[in-house]
Amino acid sequence: MIPKDTNIDFIGKRKIWFIISAALILIGVIGFIVQGGFNLGIDFLGGSLMEVQFEREAGVGEIREVMEDLGFEGSIIQGTESKDKFIIRTTTRDIDTKNRILDALDEEIGVDGPPLQDRNVLPGFGKLITRYALIAIGISILGILIYVWIRFEFRFGATAIATLAHDVLITLGVYAILNREINTSTIAAILTIIGYSLNDTIVVFDRIRENSSKANKIGYANIINESINKTLSRSINTSLTTLFPVIILLVIGSVALQDFALALTVGIISGTYSSIFFASPILVSWNNRFPRHKK
Repeated sequence: MIPKDTNIDFIGKRKIWFIISAALILIGVIGFIVQGGFNLGIDFLGGSLMEVQFEREAGVGEIREVMEDLGFEGSIIQGTESKDKFIIRTTTRDIDTKNRILDALDEEIGVDGPPLQDRNVLPGFGKLITRYALIAIGISILGILIYVWIRFEFRFGATAIATLAHDVLITLGVYAILNREINTSTIAAILTIIGYSLNDTIVVFDRIRENSSKANKIGYANIINESINKTLSRSINTSLTTLFPVIILLVIGSVALQDFALALTVGIISGTYSSIFFASPILVSWNNRFPRHKK
């Protein structure tokens, strides 16, 4: 639990917080370049996906050799946390081809039961999903900007958008570094993160607005610092409460739930950090550049 009456100088150290945020985003960009881009799932690329469990531990090279003998030289073999489970992606195939692949794998390695996952997605459908995902994110960001602008000021709305971009970039950076698959569950998690992060930021903004009448007396930076300290207990405790069930999903959930939970875990942590250490310091820097209140 965080004491309610804290007095931490968040604003005075804002350059440190900006450097930390920039470093985290830069690490994600480096991870993106090193990995050769995002590991887009079948939902976006189209094709077929099977998650196969073998009777013994196997290697990527061993599975690839079987797939190449069947004529699937460009197939993607991805390991999981278990050395006896692998995700195999190929071009779109029919039931007969799927059975031929499973029979060959069973003969050479030994397949333990039916596939844990088995999906077919047409390439055109993947492009449609991508377009709708981008439209959904764009509409969400536009709606947030208009809402916060009307309720507060334009600078608050622009700061909220910058904060959301910060959280999304850090989340995508983690996915790039870990080479985790980005699928429709990830997009759903990102939209959830946007809502969560915005809610946390609005709580701080609302307290800043309440105290703005005193800004010309004690300084805008002091007002914002006081507002963060007053809402700190609520932000930290709410985040910890939210993280608990999400982490459980991350540890014991299915593959699809783990992808969703990973994005939520990173997003909640980033959203809590950004509402305290990123959003409000931006307002102070903005006010110092274009004064509306005394520094």
